[in-house]
Amino acid sequence: MRYYSEMPQRTSLRFLLSLVAALLLLSVARSEAAEISHELFDAIVRTHVDANGRVAYKTLQLNSGPALQQYLSALAEVDPASLGDADRIAFWINAYNAHAINGILQGYSAEGVIARKRFFSWYEFRVAGKDRTLTQIEHEVLRAEFEEPRIHFALVCASTSCPVLRREAYSGNKLSEQLDDQAKDFLGDPKRNRFDEDGVLRISRIFEWFEEDFAKAAGSVAAYIGGYRKVADSPRIEYLEYDWTMNAQPGQRP
Repeated sequence: MRYYSEMPQRTSLRFLLSLVAALLLLSVARSEAAEISHELFDAIVRTHVDANGRVAYKTLQLNSGPALQQYLSALAEVDPASLGDADRIAFWINAYNAHAINGILQGYSAEGVIARKRFFSWYEFRVAGKDRTLTQIEHEVLRAEFEEPRIHFALVCASTSCPVLRREAYSGNKLSEQLDDQAKDFLGDPKRNRFDEDGVLRISRIFEWFEEDFAKAAGSVAAYIGGYRKVADSPRIEYLEYDWTMNAQPGQRP
């Protein structure tokens, strides 16, 4: 009789242990699902981007096209929501830059008003389980979810006046350092921003388009720049013309 009296308890215990194990496996699966390696994209930009941020698009497509598609496929279904802020920002910056490159390889560009509309708003791709555009990543994810104006020095829309495409993928564990490097390089590049002796700030239109983000962080565009460069009090600001020419290396337009 003892055997029969203990059977329900043993059965309940086995069921409880099985349930706990299943929940643990589910938790691990969810954790692993949120993780993604950016090593493929890191290798691509290290190999096909020069010191000036220009891309060897033809060579990339020929030699690293499958690797790029493998990376984009990995981005398509992973859910970054459970990651920390730095890892999530790095994820979305890499997704933007990788898909901008892929867009160029598919025949899109930012060279022309209609072309920019197609590139930024009509070119769709799957990231994090949803079809998105470059505009949506920038405005509806990065700008909407994070108060981080330095993203504007990291997002590269495949154009000459964009920030230089970094020759490494962004990663959460060194994101702040990477973004600071991008800010310093961008502001120190006379092709993109000039600090002439007359005291006038002749700066990128990025500061005009996203003035709200920089002002929210530092009070004004000039004050934000003052965190990186010495500027006059209440300087006059002029915005430079934006060059939408493709950021391709010579002979490397696809």
